[in-house]
Amino acid sequence: MAPIRVAAHVDVRYTTRRPTGVDKHIARMVHGLAGRPGFEVTVVAPRGQLPGGDLPAESSLHGLPVRGLPLSNRAGRLWWGVSDRPPIDRFLPGIDWVWSPQELWAPGGGARTAVTIHGATYFEPSYPRAASAWARFERLRLGRFLERVCRRADLVLPVSPYLERFLVSRFGLDPARSVVVGNGVDDAFFSSGQEARDGSHDPDRLLVVGGLNDWDGGARVLACADELARRLPSMAIDVVGTLDDAAVVAAAARRTNVRRLGYRRPADLAAMMPGYLALLYLPNVESFGMVALEAMAAALPVLACRLTAVPETAGDAARYVDEERPAAVVDAVEELRDDPRLRVAMVRRGRERSRGWTWDACVDRLARALAAPRAGGGP
Repeated sequence: MAPIRVAAHVDVRYTTRRPTGVDKHIARMVHGLAGRPGFEVTVVAPRGQLPGGDLPAESSLHGLPVRGLPLSNRAGRLWWGVSDRPPIDRFLPGIDWVWSPQELWAPGGGARTAVTIHGATYFEPSYPRAASAWARFERLRLGRFLERVCRRADLVLPVSPYLERFLVSRFGLDPARSVVVGNGVDDAFFSSGQEARDGSHDPDRLLVVGGLNDWDGGARVLACADELARRLPSMAIDVVGTLDDAAVVAAAARRTNVRRLGYRRPADLAAMMPGYLALLYLPNVESFGMVALEAMAAALPVLACRLTAVPETAGDAARYVDEERPAAVVDAVEELRDDPRLRVAMVRRGRERSRGWTWDACVDRLARALAAPRAGGGP
């Protein structure tokens, strides 16, 4: 039986920088599908992003077969945003599927099309700057893209049921053409949690992952830091990540109980996690919740808000707090700090919850969807 030939359409920039959730998804899913029997995967990107006709050595996809497109990244996004000509498979003869593991759209001719959707931040009422001119512009731009993808792609791959429901209700996505592909937890986090059997940790340290910004609830983190300073002055918050807003960073610098650690490689972050009392997870916007699952896998309890997709992903393994009441957050911190049995129970529930989220399972869902017989597709 002939293999299913898949063109993985990517913006190479997302494969050469320090990986965020989307970058990690691209790398794990493309390599995972390329390693599956019955699939032949070729990376496709603008020629201008392929020095010497190959992926850069620092790309997470380096070493995979690659083909170049004549359109630049910007030209492709603009042109295919309004036109179905030329179809992308004109440049990719013999391809069965054009699949983008990120938000990129290109029309197919004879090839079928699949697009992964990672989020819709600027549509979320909980985003603090939702009324700003920039957010309105982004809603217009992203809305046109999502409408086109939901109407024309053969397969849409949201990363969570929460996001799928949004696409169905807002852009009329046909659920029959949608498969929730999900995200996974790297093995390093599971290994770290397995090794943390003695439960040793610093009861005076909380961890925040992502950065000090509006998306990740930076203002809430600082409000909690102020409450900790009043009630539990020995405690401090470490922040891992570089997605920072300058104003929030400047405010954090005025607090002695907030320490910015910058970027940490996934394996290093996984090794750090069991040593903290808990993950403080108060994002304004989250379309999946990978950070919570990584913490759970690494034997770190999660104190979380109930906004957007967080409760759907974290389930009953997180301890939920009122993100608008720093005193309530610190109440939960104090309870966890003073009750070792509670922490042990939360670690156990978190480890159990995280086992259901692996990259292998995500690739399984994608492979089944791409191998399914054609059933109509988009108009």
